[in-house]
Amino acid sequence: MTPISLRSTAFALAAVGALLLAACGGGESKSETTAAPNTTGAATDTTVDDSMAPDTTEGSSGEYTPGDIEYRVVNLLAEPVDLYVRTQGLVEAFLVEEGLAAGAVSDFYAPPADGIFLVTEAGAGDAECVGSCPHFIAELSPFVDDGPTHTVLLHDASGQRSAFDLWESPSDASSGNANAMAPADAASGVVVVTAIALTDADFGLRFGIDGVAGCQEAFNVANVLVGGNQTPAFVYSGSSADILLYDNQDRECTGEPVGGPFTVDGGAGSRTHLVLTGSPGDMDAVVLPMVADGDVAPVESAGGDREAAVVFVADGLTNEVGIPEDQALCAAELMVDAMGVDNLFVDGELVDLDGLPVEVQDLAVEALTAAVTLCGIDPSLLGG
Repeated sequence: MTPISLRSTAFALAAVGALLLAACGGGESKSETTAAPNTTGAATDTTVDDSMAPDTTEGSSGEYTPGDIEYRVVNLLAEPVDLYVRTQGLVEAFLVEEGLAAGAVSDFYAPPADGIFLVTEAGAGDAECVGSCPHFIAELSPFVDDGPTHTVLLHDASGQRSAFDLWESPSDASSGNANAMAPADAASGVVVVTAIALTDADFGLRFGIDGVAGCQEAFNVANVLVGGNQTPAFVYSGSSADILLYDNQDRECTGEPVGGPFTVDGGAGSRTHLVLTGSPGDMDAVVLPMVADGDVAPVESAGGDREAAVVFVADGLTNEVGIPEDQALCAAELMVDAMGVDNLFVDGELVDLDGLPVEVQDLAVEALTAAVTLCGIDPSLLGG
C-alpha cells in the first residue's frame, strides 16, 4: 500500500491555522486546570462532561471559554436532567444541554478552566445556587491527572441520585482507582464492564464471550467479579464480540446466562464501555465506545479497512506535521471517519489525499480542527 501524502494539502494547514486563529482569538493556549487527584485507590462517585468547541462556546445563557477537560453523561436515572457548566469565584452558569432524557447519552462538554460541571433536575433552573441546592444532582470539579475525557453515569443508589465518573484517559498519577479506565490493547479489543446501576447482583457476576469456552478473567484487576463500583476490563478477539453474564456460582460459565448477549464492536486497539442496567435475568446495557485519545494504534490489517487508513493518516500527521503519536492517532480516527473509508481506497490501495475532492478535504480540515481540542494537539503545530 502506498502511504498517504500530507504534503500539499497538509490538510490545508494554512486554512486550519486560520480556523484555529479565528476560533481561539489569536492562537493563545488554554490555561490548564490544576487540582489534587484522588489518591485513595477507591472509586469516587462523582460527575463530569465534554465539549468540542475550540475556545468560546455558546450556551443558552451566553458565551463561555471551555477548558481542556471534557465530559459526557449517561442518564441511567428514571427522570430527565439539565446539564450546565459554571465558573468559580464570581459564579456564572451556562446551560449546555436541556432535558437529557432517561436512558440517553449527552454530547461532550468542557466547563471553563477551574470551573465545574453541573447536573440538575430538569427545568429546576437556579444553576448559580451556592447554598442549599437540593435540585443539584451532581457537581464536579475537573482534575488534570484524571485525564481530558470523562464519561459520567447518573444512577440510583438505594433511592439517592448519584453519579459515577469514569476517567477514560487518566495519567499514571490517577491509576489504581476503579474510576480509571484500563488502557487499550494493540492486538485485541477491550471492553470495560460497569455494573454500578445493576440491582440484585450483590455477589457479582461472571463474564463470558459467546463462542469462547469458560469464564474470562479481567486483565486490570485480579479476582474481581462484575458488579458494584468495580470496572473490570476484558479483551476479545476479532472485530466484535457478544458478551454474556453468568451467575457467580457458575464457575465454568456453562449454565444459562443471566444477561446478554450484548454486542461490542471496534476490534484491536479500541475500548468500549459496557454499562449494565436492570437485574440478572432482566438485564439491559448501554454500549458506548470510548474516545480514541487514550487508545493505541491497532495492528495493521491487509485490505481497504478503517484501521489501515487510520494508521497511515496518523503516521503522516506525525512524520510530516510533527504531531505526537498518541495525539496523531486520535486525530486520524476523527479524520478517517469524517472523510469516509470508501473515499480513501482505490482498488485496495490508499490514495493520495491531495487527489481527493475538495469537499472531502474540507471534512478532513474540520475533523483536524476539532481534534485540536479533543486530542490535546498544540495549535502551533497547525499554524495556530
